[in-house]
Amino acid sequence: MSACATHRALTRAGTAASAALLAISAGLAPPPAPPANAGRAASGAGSAPGPVMVPAYRQADHIAIITIHGPIDGVTLRSLERRIREATEAGANAIVFDIDTPGGELTATLDICNLIKDHSITPANTVAWVHPKAYSAGAIIALACREIVVAPNAAFGDAAPISPLMPLPQTERAKQESPILSEVVDSARRNHYDENLVQSFISVGVELWLIEHRTTGERVFVTRVEYRTVFGDEPPDQLSPVAPSGPDAAAQPVHPLINELLGMTPEGAASPLTAEEQAKKIEFEQMLPPVRQPLTAADRGDWRLVTQIVTDDRLLTVKPAEAIHFGLAKKVVANEEQLQQFFGASRTSRYDRSWSEAMVRFLISFPVRAVLIVIFLICLFVELAMPGVGVFGAAALVALLLLIGAPFLAGMAQWWDILLVVLGIALVAIELFVIPGFGVIGVAGAACLLVGMVGTFVSGDLSTQQDQEQLWKGALTTLLSFFAAGVAIWFISRQFHSIPMLNRVILNADLGTSSRALAGSGGSLLEAMARDTGKALAPGDEGVAQTDLRPAGRALFNERIIDVKSAGEFIEKGTRVRVVSVGRFVIEVEGADS
Repeated sequence: MSACATHRALTRAGTAASAALLAISAGLAPPPAPPANAGRAASGAGSAPGPVMVPAYRQADHIAIITIHGPIDGVTLRSLERRIREATEAGANAIVFDIDTPGGELTATLDICNLIKDHSITPANTVAWVHPKAYSAGAIIALACREIVVAPNAAFGDAAPISPLMPLPQTERAKQESPILSEVVDSARRNHYDENLVQSFISVGVELWLIEHRTTGERVFVTRVEYRTVFGDEPPDQLSPVAPSGPDAAAQPVHPLINELLGMTPEGAASPLTAEEQAKKIEFEQMLPPVRQPLTAADRGDWRLVTQIVTDDRLLTVKPAEAIHFGLAKKVVANEEQLQQFFGASRTSRYDRSWSEAMVRFLISFPVRAVLIVIFLICLFVELAMPGVGVFGAAALVALLLLIGAPFLAGMAQWWDILLVVLGIALVAIELFVIPGFGVIGVAGAACLLVGMVGTFVSGDLSTQQDQEQLWKGALTTLLSFFAAGVAIWFISRQFHSIPMLNRVILNADLGTSSRALAGSGGSLLEAMARDTGKALAPGDEGVAQTDLRPAGRALFNERIIDVKSAGEFIEKGTRVRVVSVGRFVIEVEGADS
């Protein structure tokens, strides 16, 4: 008997209860081994009603159920940190992550896995409840937990990195897969999952066959290379490959992204990392020893083929029966009552996402942020067009605070993003109120404002394809918002006096001219004002500046305070001014001595 076989025999002798269960239930893989200091009792999938013996390592009195619903992002990470802290402070000695997600951001996913495995923060007794789906990032997070249970009709897997905007180049795909593979292999070694099996969730090109020991019934998953070592010949391809169907299948074009998922570039070039190189890289990154030793030629004749599990052109996704059959899941759990029985617990507490966290996620969505940018620009324009009103300036400030505040709380906006936005506003203000005229300072301010806003869309340092996509989406969203705001501003400038909400605060009231008269006069604003019983201002009229004009401010004309704007130079308070022009939005003045 080989050293590998001897090691397995000793392990089975030390876990007699598990071996007995294997002998009784033909076709089921052994469940993950518990910690060395814990007892074990069998509890199969869908156990019949009755007393259930709970292993000591799993027993808990108070279970905290923490939901992970929806896309995974920075908001999810910070929400989990808060809820885990609250649960542990409340005395929970087991945490169940109720997972229902289509996937999410890579960086946030890896940080969540680190959070789960950091037992100084999170209790060691963690269980992932796939309820009902955990795809992509959800599957990676589930594997990080010590155990997995599944809801009826649950599904999880298919965790390859993808790009929604463009196909991933092979180099970039390998770069993104490396930390994910390192993470799931580490989870497999910690929680006694099959390493080959968890890698098939991530990488297209992983072929697996399930083989069974003829004497002991032990089952393992082997690659093509290991199969050839054990059996001496090529494994049979028992699953049909993924391919277009129909009479014209050969002529059907394949989308470049599909080619990428099949492990090939559009030109059919090979992956930059071979399977052996990739395996060595993962092995180097792991500190824990493998769950099992590789099979050798000395094991030939001891094993028989059960079935092929996955081909090299697809990613593994498992349902409840398969998850239990493959040793990934412990049990089917339909509700919280069964969850309590699984732990032998007396009570459960649910910790859901707070309304503020839901609000932050809503505010950082691309459509909402686009709308906020448009509101900010329009309100800023109206406030500048009607100095002193204040309502639109306040609205612009609120929109800006939401634009930079929500991403900051979500961990997307960095300090330099906010600094650029503040600097941009300051430079634009200097251009408008200190150094009138559209010059270099104004352009620099607008550029800082634009770059800062785009930066709030990016959560990383642009080192990954995901961060680069966020940058492009942020730039596209911001530019489209600027364009939409420009169109809206143009429309408002043409119809300023006929918009009901603006009609109440427009400067026409200060000029003694009703908006209704202006709208129906058919002439220019100046002509309408000239008809206003001598109360209207006209070019040449003189008054006194009541505030500094930087360039906007107020001046006294015929015992009336009027909002005005300097035609260019800075005008100090108390200076005599003369009307230069009466425009649709503002009255321009200059120093009377100019």
